[in-house]
Amino acid sequence: MFGYARFPVLLLCAGLISLGCSAGKTNLIGSEKIIEKSGDKPDWVKKIPRENDEYYFFRGFKTSALTLEDGLTDARSNAIRQVLEMIQSQGLVDYKKARVESGLADRREDIGSITEDGLKILSKTVASGVKELESYTEKVERYTPNGIRYNFNVYTLVRYPRAEFDKAVALAAQEQQAEVRAKNNAQAQEVLDQLDKGLPTK
Repeated sequence: MFGYARFPVLLLCAGLISLGCSAGKTNLIGSEKIIEKSGDKPDWVKKIPRENDEYYFFRGFKTSALTLEDGLTDARSNAIRQVLEMIQSQGLVDYKKARVESGLADRREDIGSITEDGLKILSKTVASGVKELESYTEKVERYTPNGIRYNFNVYTLVRYPRAEFDKAVALAAQEQQAEVRAKNNAQAQEVLDQLDKGLPTK
């Protein structure tokens, strides 16, 4: 009789334990932890090395990549995009400076389109000049409503030679000079001549 009386109590305890485990799993949803690393996290992940006389440095990254290969590809693409942004930003600065020095200032709105096309040409040379120096990866275990999922965080350090930047600017200027000559745009040609001073010719 005493044994039968304990049976409901045992069932109740088992039910409470089961509910506790279920609640514990629910509380884990959204949490994540790193379960694998390619090594110690390098300093450049948080602080990108400063540029020097020869190179610019960039850190590309991709978080929550579905596969390690996708993460590496996207991290490199992210770094290249940063190089392009730097080159385009500097290109626009040089363009505006040359325009002012030529006395053209903002008198011709259509001159702006000349540099945009030139920067597109310039961008095509960037990828070949980017060199990957090091990568750091993390495998992350994440709890979701549909179960445990695994993702990857990838960081890539690349460098871009200053000499390549000069070549890219020269190429863009030369290509645009040919286009401008065809259009007989004397004012835009004057700006491009300013940009091309001291740069190698074909």
